[in-house]
Amino acid sequence: MTNDEATRRGVPLKRIVKLMAVVAVLGMVAAACGGDNGGGGSTTGATGATGATGTDLSGGTLRMAMLGDVSAAFDPQKEYYSVTWEYMRCCLLRTLLSYKGVPTADGGTQLFPDLAAAEPTVSDDQLTWTYQIKPGVHYGDPFTDVEVTAQDFIRAMEREANAKANVGGYSFYYSVIKGFDDFAAGKADSISGMSAPDDSTLQIEVTAPTADLSYRLAMPAAAPIPPNGDAPLGAAEGHDKNYGRFLVSTGPYEFEGADQLDFSAAPADQTEVSGYVPGRSIVLVRNPGWDASTDDLRPAYPDRIEVAIGGNNDDLYNKIKSNDLDFVVDGAVPPDTIREYQTNPDLQSKINVFPSDALRYISFNFLVPPFDDIHVRKAFNWALDKSGMRQLRGGATTGEIAGHIMVNSLENDILKDYDPYATPNGAGDIEKAKEEMAQSKYDTNQDGVCDAPECKDILAVTDNADPYPKQAALIEPIVEQLGMSFDVKELERTTMYNKCVDLATKFGICLAPAWGKDYPAGFTFASPLFGDESLYPSCCNYDGLGATSKQIADWGYTDVTSVPSVDDKIDACGEVTGDALFQCWADFDTYLMEEVVPFAPYLFDNSVDITSDNVINYSFDQFAGLAAFDQMAVANKG
Repeated sequence: MTNDEATRRGVPLKRIVKLMAVVAVLGMVAAACGGDNGGGGSTTGATGATGATGTDLSGGTLRMAMLGDVSAAFDPQKEYYSVTWEYMRCCLLRTLLSYKGVPTADGGTQLFPDLAAAEPTVSDDQLTWTYQIKPGVHYGDPFTDVEVTAQDFIRAMEREANAKANVGGYSFYYSVIKGFDDFAAGKADSISGMSAPDDSTLQIEVTAPTADLSYRLAMPAAAPIPPNGDAPLGAAEGHDKNYGRFLVSTGPYEFEGADQLDFSAAPADQTEVSGYVPGRSIVLVRNPGWDASTDDLRPAYPDRIEVAIGGNNDDLYNKIKSNDLDFVVDGAVPPDTIREYQTNPDLQSKINVFPSDALRYISFNFLVPPFDDIHVRKAFNWALDKSGMRQLRGGATTGEIAGHIMVNSLENDILKDYDPYATPNGAGDIEKAKEEMAQSKYDTNQDGVCDAPECKDILAVTDNADPYPKQAALIEPIVEQLGMSFDVKELERTTMYNKCVDLATKFGICLAPAWGKDYPAGFTFASPLFGDESLYPSCCNYDGLGATSKQIADWGYTDVTSVPSVDDKIDACGEVTGDALFQCWADFDTYLMEEVVPFAPYLFDNSVDITSDNVINYSFDQFAGLAAFDQMAVANKG
């Protein structure tokens, strides 16, 4: 998943069927996630959900800010971004099963019935799943008199199969549903594996045993869409590109202005909600259709959530310190502020640190010289000052220096001490980097310096928010010692991710991505980042692994005509079960780091948050990897 302040999510298509046999170990994996992920994950201040004893937590306005916008304007079939997933889980959308918005230690990776009345019933052959829908759950405005039924989930999956509606999303997760791909390809009028025998019963047939089906159905794309007359896609009809601004809620909140939506008008004549203005603001208000007695997962403390989009990172955190703002959603707490809050006893209760099950890394484009050469990629790994990168974020509190790709909790800590490019204090080793560079075809005299023309003015894409420009400034003089120079383009976060995933942009290196798990299983780090079916226009293979010669030509490349593929190794782990699965992913991780080198990983990320004095309750949501907005209670009820 492309995460917060730079991350989130995925697992592609035909290999999904093979992978499903392994997911019976998800409970074991979830238990393994209970460790601190090596992230310096001791928490200062609130852990889980804490608040003043005897204090009424409900009411008031939570004032937040975001540096960048959500990735796909709140469209659930497109959104593949941890920040938006939190808005959806906490506030706007309910799914068949969902999460409590708490850390791993408190059950944050466990699923609980939400719109389903109970856990599903699964047939003996594990191919048919039956969910009973909880009675008495209604939509928000303007459908508060409409009850959620089984057909509404089928409608959501039909939209998820619509190529116009799912761009950039994760429809590959649902290919295990019988007939999903045929419907997507226009070969069928319905998804044959989904049926509603009655309003309260949803039946799903899969093509192979799929032990993690409920995890997939807990993602926002599977949230129900209300009917609207005879429109096939209900309220979403005619909104292939912008349903997020017409979103009908099932959660405790809805966008301000949802009560003014008019779905009786033609889609082109409908007016968007006023509570979400892209690039400017988000305002969530109470959903009058939500009944707390039907929802055991969301306390929904604030009456109103106001979010300003944009601004300067340091300025926003200064506003928290002055209590003019309560929380920054996708920022990076300045290093000086982290130190201040950790050392001042009066402030320690206002800083919260949790392992986020995410990796921060630098991604190479294998199609752009000199990064088609493994020796150049290895040299970069040897040279990178990971300690300096972490220091720019605030030091050890922000996470553990990463020596490999998958977070340790998803490999049962097998590679906890593994780093093939380890250097003293994680500060990089230029001499070892030069030894590696000397083996490259782009170092024509083997002196450890890249002297070919391809090493100059390499297009480097990065985030324009702190600390990424500073990270780029740290990296540039390091790679200059290896003969490389960058043409750095600083972009707004969403734009940066769009450029990195679209290999036709011909960037050479992406300096600011991060990745978090979709749910607690190692393969959510494998196929989405390295599988051929996660190549553009899907998400999120930025390096080009597995691309065909036709794809490469279509993207306009001529110097490089072939790239490696790791699909066979991903598939091989799909044949493994039990404890051996952890070892399989560890072996895959080792292979990537030593034989492929698609990344320069530098940090297993911690989520570090500070809150204003106005916030009297905080909880970390392990599912999204950031704060649980519905559990952030405020003292000021005015």
